[in-house]
Amino acid sequence: MSNESCSACGRAAVAARVESSHYTSEGIVRYRCCPCGRRWVDMARFDTVAGVGAVPWSTAN
Repeated sequence: MSNESCSACGRAAVAARVESSHYTSEGIVRYRCCPCGRRWVDMARFDTVAGVGAVPWSTAN
């Protein structure tokens, strides 16, 4: 299943209702339901890693 459209009817993923979502170490997992009834899981991956108050590893050693 593409994150961009429903494979059953071709509607854009933005038309699909998000039934549930949660964070993982890789990104955000969303369980979607299209108006046509098709359900799927999509993943929005994190592109950057951010820290708060940490010393960069390269300067710590």
